[in-house]
Amino acid sequence: MTRATGPRRVRGASRVGAGGTLGLRALPGRLAGPWRVAVAEASMTPSIQPGDWLLVDPTVARWPRRGAVVVFREPGSDDLAIKRVAGRPGDWVPFAGAWLRLGDDEAWLLSDADDAALAEAGHGRAVDSRAYGPVPVGALVGRAWFRYWPGCRIGRLPGGRASGSGVRGQGPAARREG
Repeated sequence: MTRATGPRRVRGASRVGAGGTLGLRALPGRLAGPWRVAVAEASMTPSIQPGDWLLVDPTVARWPRRGAVVVFREPGSDDLAIKRVAGRPGDWVPFAGAWLRLGDDEAWLLSDADDAALAEAGHGRAVDSRAYGPVPVGALVGRAWFRYWPGCRIGRLPGGRASGSGVRGQGPAARREG
C-alpha cells in the first residue's frame, strides 16, 4: 500500500500521521504516544461511524476487557480493522454451529452493526470473528479509546457488548448453564 498525505484509509481503520508503520512491534515505536486512526467502514455503527478519527493506545500487550474497542490486523491479510472485544482468552464462544474455547492468547472480536443494517446501507455483511475465527494477540495493534473528530462527537468511546456475541464466560460450567 502506498502512503498518501493526510489520513490513509484502509479496511476498518488506518493510521494517520508520519513515523513508521502501524505493524511495528518494537517497544520504542509503541511508546511514542497515542496513534491516530481514521475509520473507513461502517461495521461499528452506530457507536463508531465512517469518518470518525480515533486515538489508539499502542502499548497494550494483551487483550483488553470485554467491550473494549481494538485495532488489529485481520487474520489472513495485513488489513487493519476495528472491532469490539466480545470474548477473552479462556471464554467459550459459538462458532460454526458448536462451541469453541479461546486459547490463552486469543480473543473473539465482533462488529457493533448488525448485518441487516449494513445490508440496508449497501455495505454487505460485517467481517469479524464469526467469519475468520479467533484472533491471536500478535495481531493486536492497540486499544481505541477516544474520538477526536468530528467535533460534534468528541469524547471517550462508548463501552458495551458487541451485538449477538453469545460469549458464555469462563470454563465449561458457564457454557452449560446458558
